[in-house]
Amino acid sequence: MLDEFSTKWVCDPSSATNLLIDYLQHGSDLKKVLPRRRLNFVVGNERLCYVLLKGRVMIHRSNHDLAMATVQGPAVIGLSNLHQTQMRGYIKTFNNCDIVILKMEFVNETVKRHNLWEPLAYHLMSLAGKLFHSYEDLTGPSAYDIVIAQLYALSNEEPSFRLSVTAESYIRDKTHLSRSGVMRILSALKEGGYIDMQRGVLLNIIKLPEKF
Repeated sequence: MLDEFSTKWVCDPSSATNLLIDYLQHGSDLKKVLPRRRLNFVVGNERLCYVLLKGRVMIHRSNHDLAMATVQGPAVIGLSNLHQTQMRGYIKTFNNCDIVILKMEFVNETVKRHNLWEPLAYHLMSLAGKLFHSYEDLTGPSAYDIVIAQLYALSNEEPSFRLSVTAESYIRDKTHLSRSGVMRILSALKEGGYIDMQRGVLLNIIKLPEKF
């Protein structure tokens, strides 16, 4: 039977993540990382984990450099590689970030020493669910379906981030769609009064049609 803490993690997976951060953040010195810096999950034969205490990063796959998600601190990134390399990718800082960079050997030892397997499991389950929904948004039946899914994703980003990127660049960073195809759809949506954009920045989604 789930104990009190387990129940809390089921209802709020972020509690499990915060507990992991509490234990892991003291495993190395805090690094002040500037914007637009790339940090790999694997360097040589060394697997790395990142505790993002402050700031925002974008997670990229190494293949094709596709952007998978934006992450706002506090967060733990890279734990899916705990025992073996499940994902070869990297994070790219969007703004000034406070990051603790950890070797997986330390992470594994910390999880064992403090019996953190249960919060780790809930953290990874939550991550798997988010990645599944992200994958669904990237594999729509048409280019239009993919574009509107990414427009909704962009509209849910924090204003400080959303207002600093163009809708076209945000969508193309996360998809294989061509620039001309994305711009054609965005232009048509703007002209039809379905979205409000200025200088390519999404200001508001008014109402997106189901079909295009």
